[in-house]
Amino acid sequence: MATSVTLTAAAEVFAQALRAAWAPTKLGIPASVAPATASDGQGWIVTARVSGVANGALTAWFEREGMLACATKLLALETPAADDVVGPVLMGLVAHAISVFETHPGLAGLIVAEPVVQSGPAPKGAQVVEASWPDGAVCRFGGLAELSSPAATDNASLAADGRLDAVMDVDLPLVVRFGRTVLPLRAVADLSPGSVVDMGRSPDDPVELLVGERLIARGEVVIVGGNYGVRITELTNGRRTADLENRS
Repeated sequence: MATSVTLTAAAEVFAQALRAAWAPTKLGIPASVAPATASDGQGWIVTARVSGVANGALTAWFEREGMLACATKLLALETPAADDVVGPVLMGLVAHAISVFETHPGLAGLIVAEPVVQSGPAPKGAQVVEASWPDGAVCRFGGLAELSSPAATDNASLAADGRLDAVMDVDLPLVVRFGRTVLPLRAVADLSPGSVVDMGRSPDDPVELLVGERLIARGEVVIVGGNYGVRITELTNGRRTADLENRS
């Protein structure tokens, strides 16, 4: 289970990752980032549910007017961007922050779902900063991570009244995740048959096995009867197994 230190640090890790997403190497928008006061105006809220060793959500908020200016710069538009083109820019920023969050050593075991976008004011408690450009354009944004340790399940009690036995034969989808990466919007638009995407991982790195959005194990890819399979090398509770194979 995640420690209190991990949960306390999560908000800062996510906020720093959001700030880093504005670096030129990430989105191609050179901007300086500094602390700012929260705005009462409307904007876009991007929320991603978190599961695994802790439950909760990551929330990013972007001020509307500033984000429209950002989208105009990124997409090199001749006229100011409209609301309907902001979504991909928001997702690019948040996807980078989520990638940093999930791979941070102090946050191992936290799984982040696909983010969703809605409109609204800045959430209470968000660490608000602003990105500014030499031409005077400014965009305020903020990040917030709200996590808590999940309550333990009383398996003995479930077994006693027969409810556990009743669900043991239910089929669950098992997903093998090779890796994930973040690309600038321009790079995604340039993808075509034959393009190669660098996943930023070594072929020797373990793959992750998930049930739903929950990480349950890590393993190595093997061949089983002519098909791809995964040999379990680590369970998320720390136990290790040998020569246990699951079909992918």
